Amino acid sequence: MYSSVIRDYGDESSFEIDETLPLPELKSNQVLVKISASSINPIDLMKREGYGRSIFEKQRRNNFPWILGSDFSGHVVSVGQKVTRFKEGDEVWGCTSKASSGTYAEYAAIDQEEVNIKPKNLTFEEAASLPYVFLTTWSAIVRWAGLRPQDLNERKVFIQGGAGGVGTAAIQLFNHWGCEVSSTCSGNNVDLLQSLGAKKVINYESELFQEALDGHDIVYDLLGDSVLDDSIEECCKILKNNSSSHYITLTHPLMNTLDSKGLLLGAPHAFFLRQKIKSAYRPINVHWSIYRPSLSGLQELTHLAEKEIIKPIIDSIYSLSDISEAHKKVATGHGSGKVVINNIL
Repeated sequence: MYSSVIRDYGDESSFEIDETLPLPELKSNQVLVKISASSINPIDLMKREGYGRSIFEKQRRNNFPWILGSDFSGHVVSVGQKVTRFKEGDEVWGCTSKASSGTYAEYAAIDQEEVNIKPKNLTFEEAASLPYVFLTTWSAIVRWAGLRPQDLNERKVFIQGGAGGVGTAAIQLFNHWGCEVSSTCSGNNVDLLQSLGAKKVINYESELFQEALDGHDIVYDLLGDSVLDDSIEECCKILKNNSSSHYITLTHPLMNTLDSKGLLLGAPHAFFLRQKIKSAYRPINVHWSIYRPSLSGLQELTHLAEKEIIKPIIDSIYSLSDISEAHKKVATGHGSGKVVINNIL
């Protein structure tokens, strides 16, 4: 099969097309998918540079060549013996959490719990843009913060960095849940965020969110210290100072700590850091969120996409052979929605 691989950690020039790799070995609980489209997430850029190697290398039989990518849409080619929900020819979509099942490829073997029937109203490119970003927010809210969607009605939510893939999906989801949503973006994306349901949009080029907002119940921080020094402190300034407030971040030192100290020393040190930060900001609840797969979340996304409650926001589409350029585009941090890959060579 053909695939786009890296043979060592590095920049976007590390990618090359390899047409000699064998088909993935199909386990009994997996579905073999011929992939029509995938997409780029910021985590892909980080993995390409070596982020999380202490975890991800343990998931791969051979470290290199490595096929990156998580999102996918395509057709079922075959199914394992324990798979009953799918048959050959089904149009499917989803997101794999396995480092050994990358989707920048012609085929991928995906655990059946990470696959669902693709909404018929979405193209393959549109479908490939949504699973990771939606499930990232689903995981952050439901799993890590322990919040139920039915409890979020009329809660005030601030999303730090709303114009990217996760942000544009999160605005739509929180708006669907009945939240009053605020967010930040550049001037070019203000109209987009408002059209998605954000009631208050802060143009960070001319205004500070800390001075424009207050009395919020939830902060969903997608950017962290990469764009704002002491991001948690600044974000918590706009939260109500009580135990019903939540600060949720996708940018935290867990993986970097594991990479630098190793699993044996890194895990307890990361736990210590988390507890230290949690204690410092009480009574506000602080959560470090890590992507986790969820079949119920993917099924909910399928329903919401079919009802056009959650719509794909696509910045641009690249061919698999131009994946280096696609990674460059995402690295600018100035896109609107997702960068998608057409996997057909």
